[in-house]
Amino acid sequence: MNAFDTFSLTPALVLDLDNLRDIYQNLAAENHPDKGGDKQLFEKINLDYAILRSPAKRIKAIMDHQGIEYDARGAVSNDLMDLFMLVGALIQEADSFIRKKSAATSVLAKALLEAESMELQNKLSERIATIESNQSKITERFASPINDSELPQIARNLSFLEKWQAQLQQRYGSLF
Repeated sequence: MNAFDTFSLTPALVLDLDNLRDIYQNLAAENHPDKGGDKQLFEKINLDYAILRSPAKRIKAIMDHQGIEYDARGAVSNDLMDLFMLVGALIQEADSFIRKKSAATSVLAKALLEAESMELQNKLSERIATIESNQSKITERFASPINDSELPQIARNLSFLEKWQAQLQQRYGSLF
């Protein structure tokens, strides 16, 4: 049984996420182990919900359903390579600052880092917004027919964008 079957949905790139959430909440409530539900089924419901909420994982689920091979080791498309370089540099900058901030022991040393922290927060926010914009551009294509041969590249692009977004959000959270 695939993720779509768990929620009695037809495999599709475009999903009504509000409807998915409602179905998930009902299934999770009905099958919660604290209410006598099956623990493995409850875990599958949670896993499948995460799969369907993520555009990258949803595409992979569709590809699996259709028997289309997927190789995660491929590269991102050329239009995302520049973003990859910017994200990598920003992650290094954030990691360096986080180390510097954790080494600061006095109140004065921490206060002196505040302006740099604010600047880094702004950079991270801007880059996260850029990633979200790229994700939106890709997922907007879901409303139109997409050739099956394009799905692996789209899945890779979205996977990288989701990974970069999570990495930047983690660094952003570490600044506080």
